[in-house]
Amino acid sequence: MSQTPDLPSPALRASDAEREAVIARLTDATAEGRLTLAEFSDRAGRAYAATTRAELQPLLADLPSGAAPGTAVVGATTGIVAPAGPAPDAPVQAVPVGAIKRGGRWHLDPVTRLQVRLGPVKLDLSGAEIAAPEVDLYVRTGWGSVKVWVPAGVRVRVDGSTTVGTRSIEEDSAPGPGPLVRLHIDTVIGTVKVYRV
Repeated sequence: MSQTPDLPSPALRASDAEREAVIARLTDATAEGRLTLAEFSDRAGRAYAATTRAELQPLLADLPSGAAPGTAVVGATTGIVAPAGPAPDAPVQAVPVGAIKRGGRWHLDPVTRLQVRLGPVKLDLSGAEIAAPEVDLYVRTGWGSVKVWVPAGVRVRVDGSTTVGTRSIEEDSAPGPGPLVRLHIDTVIGTVKVYRV
């Protein structure tokens, strides 16, 4: 559960962290049933476009500071700019608005972190050079789909959460000689699909 950010001095320019805090509160409010998806979409778009704190304040004016007492917010993903997973020192590829696409021959480090605020992530592991017997791939999106293609011979385990959307996963964690890819996928709004190819 995220708290409503304190936004004094409305004439000051908004920071990325302040915009993300507002998005996190809007996400929680949507999961709580306080906002419709259309309302979330409109407000999130205005939050990402905001340049001053004054533009952010009206987006939260009719929302309580946090979840109602006794309300459990299940599967809510907040603050997508925070380091994904337990490896804060791992390099991160972050895209505010756009797409991350990997295919063909590419290198997959033992720990890889990818983050997109608004846009899809498409990863084809068929030609990937997997750097270790076990790797962790962290993917976070605010609004966008995540699709991962996993070839035969590569084991995969998937965890994470989706606040609004669906998850379709062809998972294979059976023991075998191939490398193990642990996919940690968190989305706020969007679909997650992991395919076997």
